[in-house]
Amino acid sequence: MNGNEWTNYFYDLHQHMKEQDKKIKKLESRLNQVEQIAQEKNKNTIEKIEYNFDQLKIERLDGTLHIGLTPSDLANIDDLGINQANQANQGDQVGVEQPIKQTLLTDLSRYLSKEGPTLIQHLAEQYRNPVDKGFQSIMLQDIEKQLPHRIAFYEQEARKNNKVVSEDQLTAYITEQIKQEIYQSLVSYMQGNEQKGEDQ
Repeated sequence: MNGNEWTNYFYDLHQHMKEQDKKIKKLESRLNQVEQIAQEKNKNTIEKIEYNFDQLKIERLDGTLHIGLTPSDLANIDDLGINQANQANQGDQVGVEQPIKQTLLTDLSRYLSKEGPTLIQHLAEQYRNPVDKGFQSIMLQDIEKQLPHRIAFYEQEARKNNKVVSEDQLTAYITEQIKQEIYQSLVSYMQGNEQKGEDQ
């Protein structure tokens, strides 16, 4: 190779390196854009979500999940907190003894933590209404917060209607009623959101 060929060779090599450098910078820029978009999508933005159905009511994600309410009960929702406190105090004085209540609460909490996620995912798939893990956790926590009140409610109902004779029957009755109520509430929720999705 003579001197002119070397000059051309280095010039071509230099041009090729410049092109490669431009491509690398362009790719880095695109990668940064993709990372920025991914970070924006990963931010949990919780919007106000309204649900309309009979038994399960979620006002806000940081609110309370009400199970076992009818639309007419929702009109008196402001009184609910006071009534729950009064009924809980009355339930402690008469009715199910504390060890039984504690056992029921423990068993139902265990049921929620073991079966709840699977139940929600199954219903979400059945009604084509995806529920992410975070919202699923919030739903289960809201249901769990209401367990003491629902235990007292079904205990009172069972005694009032003479549906049970022994403590074992009472425990089985309350457990079954609450499990059915949880299931029906979740079904109603999924159906309500399925219809919302179809309307949009």
